[in-house]
Order: sequence, then C-alpha cells, then structure tokens
Amino acid sequence: MEKPIYDPLEIKKELGVLYKHFPEVKRLLRTFGCDGVTAEDLFQEALIIYLRKKNDPDFDFQLAPIHFIKQTCKLLWYNSARKEQKHGATDLKLDVEEVPDSWMEKELQYKQLETALTKIGKQCKELLHLFYGLGWNMVDIANKLGMRNDKVAKAQKYRCIQKAKDLVQEAQLSFESSNQY
Repeated sequence: MEKPIYDPLEIKKELGVLYKHFPEVKRLLRTFGCDGVTAEDLFQEALIIYLRKKNDPDFDFQLAPIHFIKQTCKLLWYNSARKEQKHGATDLKLDVEEVPDSWMEKELQYKQLETALTKIGKQCKELLHLFYGLGWNMVDIANKLGMRNDKVAKAQKYRCIQKAKDLVQEAQLSFESSNQY
C-alpha cells in the first residue's frame, strides 16, 4: 500500500493547525529547562521531521500529529542537552580584562606559601600535613611523630605555623623590595 504524497495546500493547512500548539510545546520544553529560542528551533526541526516521515511510505504513524511533534521535540531536547553535558559546553566568553587582578596576587601568595612549606623542615611539614591535610587529632599525631603527648604536638604545631608565617612574610618583603625598582 503506497501513501500518497500530500499537496502543498494540505500541508500548509496542517502546519497552521500544528503551529497553534506551539505555546503548549514551548511550555513542555521549558519544564525540561529549555529556553524559548531553543524551544522554537526544536519545534521547527520536529515539524520538518514530521513532514519527512509523513511522506515516507514505509512509516506508519501511531500517534496524532501533535503528539508526534511533542515527543520529537522532547527527544531532540534530550539529545542536545546530553551532547552539551558530554562535551562540557560552556560559554567561554572570558576576556583577559575580566580576570580580576586579585587572581595574580593570590597565585603569588600560594607560591610564597609553597616555598615556605619547603623550607620549614620535614617534621613540621609532616605535622601540618597530618593535621590540616588529613585531619588527624593531636594525640595520633604525637604518637606517629614520636612526641611525648598531644600538648607537645600542639606546641610544635604552633611553632611550625609561626615559622611558616615568618617565611611567607620574608618572601613578601623580598618580593616587594624587588618590584620597587
């Protein structure tokens, strides 16, 4: 059984009926997070798919035309959203001028802190790593590092922090003095 190819007047009339359902389809797509412009594009694409399928003699519609359009729009939206998520599509409209100046200052502070941590010594580095990095308590740190008790570990931690602060300040002063000239 061969389907007839529809005449342009009949197609125009049918599209007019389908276009009346656009607000309904748009609302449906918005519930999935689709914006208005994209919803319109998806609707247009779904109409094109509908017309192609309608002229395909091997395709048999199981749904009313508007329901076919809705389902097609939903599938098109899911596919485009999945592709964006998969490819990490983000708007990278970031100019160098938009990056705050504080970013460079923070990077310098991190670099100074990193340098200070390399100079504070192996035991201080390990103590600070166990406490701040791994979240150990002072009793366990004292046992691990062979200290008498947790009070000794606390005092040592305080001295290590002070030493690191002094090294950072020293690095800042040397950096500032080198940038003055």
